[in-house]
Amino acid sequence: MNNGIAEQNLIADGEQKRLKQFGKNKWLFSLGGIGRDMSYQLVAVFLLTYVQFGVSLSLVQFTTLSLIIGIGGSLWDALNDPIMGAIIEGSHFKWGKFKPWILLGALTCGIVILSMFNVRIWTGWSFVIFIIVMYFLWESTFTMNDIGYWAMLPSLSSKKLERNAITTLTVIFASVGAFVGQGLVIFMTPGDVVHGYSLVSIIIVIALVGCQLMTSIGVKETPRSASEKQSKISLKHMWNTIKGNDQILWMTLSMFLYSLGSGLLVALAYNLYYIEVGYDSYSFYFIVIFGVCSVLANLFYQKLAKKLGRKKLQKYSAFTMLFGYAGIALLGWWPSVLPFNLITLSIFGLFVFTGQTLFYLASIINMTNCVEYNQYKQGERNEAVVSTLRPFMTKFAAAVQYGVVTLVLAISGIFILSQNISLMESQKNYLDNIDSAPAQVQYIKNIKDYVDIYESAADESAAKQLVAQAIAEDAEMTQYQLNPEYVKSLADCKIFRQTLINGKAVADTKVDLGYWTDLDTADLIIGAGSTTYEYSMELMGENFNAANENFKNYRTTSMRLWIRFAVTLLPIGLLTLSWLIQRKKFIIDEDYYDMMMTEINNRPDRPGA
Repeated sequence: MNNGIAEQNLIADGEQKRLKQFGKNKWLFSLGGIGRDMSYQLVAVFLLTYVQFGVSLSLVQFTTLSLIIGIGGSLWDALNDPIMGAIIEGSHFKWGKFKPWILLGALTCGIVILSMFNVRIWTGWSFVIFIIVMYFLWESTFTMNDIGYWAMLPSLSSKKLERNAITTLTVIFASVGAFVGQGLVIFMTPGDVVHGYSLVSIIIVIALVGCQLMTSIGVKETPRSASEKQSKISLKHMWNTIKGNDQILWMTLSMFLYSLGSGLLVALAYNLYYIEVGYDSYSFYFIVIFGVCSVLANLFYQKLAKKLGRKKLQKYSAFTMLFGYAGIALLGWWPSVLPFNLITLSIFGLFVFTGQTLFYLASIINMTNCVEYNQYKQGERNEAVVSTLRPFMTKFAAAVQYGVVTLVLAISGIFILSQNISLMESQKNYLDNIDSAPAQVQYIKNIKDYVDIYESAADESAAKQLVAQAIAEDAEMTQYQLNPEYVKSLADCKIFRQTLINGKAVADTKVDLGYWTDLDTADLIIGAGSTTYEYSMELMGENFNAANENFKNYRTTSMRLWIRFAVTLLPIGLLTLSWLIQRKKFIIDEDYYDMMMTEINNRPDRPGA
């Protein structure tokens, strides 16, 4: 009898230690998702926006870059993701099965991101090649981290309540990361794209590496079963595992449609906002709505799922987000009834983001439960193999999204129009980086000469030829990537002069010299001795916005229709299909999961045995 009591005490002590460790794992694992999602948003969502508004490329160059990333990225993922999953599944490091890959992926991914947004020594086709190479390196390094991270999640607990708790917390912090990442970009880049993306990339890489270090060092992996320790997985075995798991296949299709549909609004939101409202950083508050809705929906998810069940919750969340998309589709066509502004966009965005968050969280839990389904059906957990399909699906959706975005921007004419802003942004960066007042003054005078040609010429085509000739004949100016077709947009920008004493800015001495087209060259003074001057260009400020003058004010009905279709009607169709697939084909509800776990726990070689 005493032996029985002692055994019960040992079991209780063991369970108490397990719960304590799980509590620690839950927080350190989920917090790690903040930096990961910040970095993912920067590349997957904003890379094309950075190129569109911060780099001067022709339509052919932009389209080539995007299509190679989209098509080539998908083909590379089809090879890269399963290989990485097989490598992780066969890993037997003392430090763990997942953690070495999580940390190595984060470190190498950080180096790639810093290069992608800070190296600008190439132009034109050379820049296109550089970005394509960087993108494929990002795909490879992020995959290493991504598969390791998400494969670790189902291994941390198979208990239903614990699984729901850690998944909910992980998605909450991933949502926080997405919110912070998007917020940083939209708050820091309009009007200063090149420098803004450079600074944002540094902040995000620090967050990525810091968060993943916390996860890698702090989380204790669950001990593997005897058979898992001895197992080696081949690509053939991996293929058979995936092929035999019908539930993960249906979930992969559903989540691909969801990721593509939900991602289009974010990917094109800034073009939509800039063309309807204007080029500014106030859309940051739309991102705040996204963040608040995501966090609140996550906090209430467990109560809602417990009361309604995942299937019914998904139905209600689907209707909620579809209503929000329909509202955004109608904004602005009848200004007196439904005007398009930040307030109305945010109201319907609230429905979109709340519905999406609840639907996504239920879907992630469904997808994670496919690991136990695999163990139930095939006798093996194979977390890394089953979890490989989630990052593959996400990145494949992002690649297809690139294609859709490029098609819309190209066909609608929005990309060509946006090159006015791109030229302004790139020239602002060039002027800021000229390190001497004489060189800045000469640059400003040359640009004024080009602007004056456009102002005085009766024929725009002839003016473009004259400007092109003037640029080609000046070796100094050829380095600034000045496309003659868009130089005229600089006329609407303003030039400012700042007084410096011993190289330091003097307070309250920044002078507005006026628009480039009206600039008095006599105001372009250099200074001498300890007093010098520094010049800057601004796209927007009090009572002026050069970007709007050359973008929003030239929009057409066709442009508005194309982008509205891409961010509302197309997502409505994709998200509806995603919901219907899970409703009709996914069978692992709460009762089915309990039945599986009862069967698995009665087997001799269960996890931890």
